[in-house]
Amino acid sequence: MTATTDGPTLDDRPLVSPRYTARLLQGTFALLFALASIMVLALEPQIVLQPLYAIGASLIAAATALPFLPAFRASYYRPWMLAMPLLDFAGFLFVRLEGTGGVANPMVMMLALPAVWVGLVKSKAALAALGPAVVVVIVPDLVLLARGSLDEELSDRAVMLVAMFPIVMMFAAGASYAMSSILADRQVDLAAEQRRRAEAAADAERARNLLDAVLDTIPVGVVVMTPDGGRVLMNRRLRESPELTADGADPWESIQDVRALMVDRVTRIEESESAFQHAARGETVTDRLIWVGLPGQQQYALSVSAGPVHADTGEQLANVLVVSDVTDFMHALEAKDAFIGTVSHELRTPLTTLSGFVELLIEREHEFGDDVRSWLQVIDRTVRRQHMLVRDLLAAAASRTAPIVIDRQPSNLAAIAHEAALALRSEAEQKSISIEVSGEATGSIDALRMAQVVENLLTNAVRYTPEGGSVHVSVAEDAEHLHLVVSDTGLGIAPEDQERLFEQFFRAAEARASAIRGIGLGLAIVKTIVDAHGGDVALESEPGRGTTVTVRIPHPA
Repeated sequence: MTATTDGPTLDDRPLVSPRYTARLLQGTFALLFALASIMVLALEPQIVLQPLYAIGASLIAAATALPFLPAFRASYYRPWMLAMPLLDFAGFLFVRLEGTGGVANPMVMMLALPAVWVGLVKSKAALAALGPAVVVVIVPDLVLLARGSLDEELSDRAVMLVAMFPIVMMFAAGASYAMSSILADRQVDLAAEQRRRAEAAADAERARNLLDAVLDTIPVGVVVMTPDGGRVLMNRRLRESPELTADGADPWESIQDVRALMVDRVTRIEESESAFQHAARGETVTDRLIWVGLPGQQQYALSVSAGPVHADTGEQLANVLVVSDVTDFMHALEAKDAFIGTVSHELRTPLTTLSGFVELLIEREHEFGDDVRSWLQVIDRTVRRQHMLVRDLLAAAASRTAPIVIDRQPSNLAAIAHEAALALRSEAEQKSISIEVSGEATGSIDALRMAQVVENLLTNAVRYTPEGGSVHVSVAEDAEHLHLVVSDTGLGIAPEDQERLFEQFFRAAEARASAIRGIGLGLAIVKTIVDAHGGDVALESEPGRGTTVTVRIPHPA
């Protein structure tokens, strides 16, 4: 970018100010002139002692004084600054009026320094103004050559000077003009780059301030660490937490020393297995429930998640730890579980009594008519269904506060599957649904718990399979696992519901829309029992095409 008619812009500002450049060039030129004058004084003193030489020296001295004036403090090169080199050239005119052709002739080449200044002005008009100044300096030589006043040797020298001096001066001015243009363009690029970096830094600072503001307002604690576990930031929720800053403690240090307990609120989590250490190592933790606080005193429930953050290139940028206070939520769940447990226990007693009387009546059903016998079958099925519901409710309430205790014994999984199918045959026959059991598998499992798993899976399969459908149960074993697969030709489950099927009390949209009875505990209990065995559950389903649930139970080591 160059200066416009409206005046110079910021990008035109030279890398070195005119004041210091002028002092450097003119000071060097004045020093050379003084040294040359001393040499001429030693060789031909009469030249230096002439009045015209003194006038020329005075003009050069005036030019040397100009950069020290306040006006030269301008940020840009100005046209009036050409007064300095023009005074130099005029000074040499007077010097050469007395010494042309003599020992003072070589001195003219030092005018290259004022010529450089003309080029630095970065003006074509200044370059054009240099031409007359150059010619003025060699006018004495031209006059002497025209008169023929010089001998052959001096004439040759004068011709050489007349030929070379304009070339050297214009070359010096042109080179400095080109160099200053290159430097100016480079300066423009540097200024643009500096602006881009300043804007990027400002954007980054705004983004960081926005991130800090957002993190400080959210109701969860957030810790960001470097990939090797170093501190980056901690939001206000944790930074100003009374528990972490008690007695002036550093919250970064305090959060690493928090006494974390398992879901039983008593067993302490080892420091190496704490969520903070998992996060510092860049490991992933999802919704891990921990309790903090001494047993018997005030305790708080925390849901902790952690994981690494990566760039698009795969580079790990940071590790993040998120802490949520879920104490109120856990208390609400505990109250709900207590209520469910109380109600279930209250229901169990009358159901047991009712079940006993129904069994007695069924034993004497031959004494009743057909209508009464059919009513007894309905009552029996209803009582059994209510028994199963109470059992599931009790299991759900118990599994939240403590893991299910598994009593492994050598058992026949195929026999368990056949018994479950037999128990559901009556309900399946009412809908013309066939139940097929195949395969053989034996292993060390909790037979009662696995019977509950098979019953729940078969109950769901029969309930959600339309009339005329089929359910297939297969069992198998290999060197490492027992396998249980329950497939049906039922309604199927939408993909968006499949991720939540194992949550307590969750029911898929198809189940709610079809008005099929159920409270959403079957699969949750299945997963709890399978997890207690150290196994896993997988579900595949497609709306309208049925569902397949696969259970794998590892053999004990």
